[in-house]
Amino acid sequence: MTHTPDVNWADVVDDLDRGDTVSRPMDEQIVGWLAPPPGARVADLGSGAGGMTVLLAGAVGAEGSVVAVDGEPALLEATMARSERAGFADRIETLLYDLAAGTPPLVDLDLVWAAHVVHHLPDQQSAVTGLVRMIAGGGRLALAEGGLPQRCLPWDVGVGEPGLEDRLASAEADWFAGMRRDQHGARRIPYGWPSVIAAAGLNDVMSKSFLLDLPAPLDVEVRTHITESFAVRVDRVGERLNGDDRGPWDRLLEPDGADYLGRRDDLHVLGATTVHVGTRQSR
Repeated sequence: MTHTPDVNWADVVDDLDRGDTVSRPMDEQIVGWLAPPPGARVADLGSGAGGMTVLLAGAVGAEGSVVAVDGEPALLEATMARSERAGFADRIETLLYDLAAGTPPLVDLDLVWAAHVVHHLPDQQSAVTGLVRMIAGGGRLALAEGGLPQRCLPWDVGVGEPGLEDRLASAEADWFAGMRRDQHGARRIPYGWPSVIAAAGLNDVMSKSFLLDLPAPLDVEVRTHITESFAVRVDRVGERLNGDDRGPWDRLLEPDGADYLGRRDDLHVLGATTVHVGTRQSR
């Protein structure tokens, strides 16, 4: 992740860790598809709490290595704690680096993995072109970008007007468009991620989508993560949220209230992540 001074990451590490647990079934599918070979050198850009870092470390084996790159010290500490619990501390190292500052000082990598990171950077095409310089001949760049937004609620939750989650997603899309408009140095890319990767000079570009499907009823840990994620999302969109929806969301996110989401047995998780991969020509 890029450095975000208005977020106290130490306060949200636990929820990010829960998020890694929630997405693990899908992440395991992704790592299986990427299949980095034993002994490979890998970078995980925007590593967060380290869920994918550890899965990649397991795939490359004892002779391989993974560098977790993130701009937040608290998240790198969480990554190392997770790697120690998994028994992979000897094959994982961390690099404190804000991706908004440019390309990390890493070279000759067999795989560069970046999940939901590049779309936050001002000049996305330039950023991807820079990432290519990190890759060895025959190595690959894999970007997780796009897919289908997660859905977790019934269409009618009994509070406010039906379609509450859909309207939140619409407000988030409006928030992101505004963030891009106001971002210093932002450049539009009016084409898809496979075209971005190809324009950066990579070959054999392909994409594959992976489903995360956790039907109701969910266990307490997953329900807690979903509820806290909704709280973050509602707070982030602010005034972009439909005014008539603010009260219902307050009721749904109040732990002591009768309508608290965290106690519902009909929460679920359904979404898809698309991974785009390109290969650097061998020198």
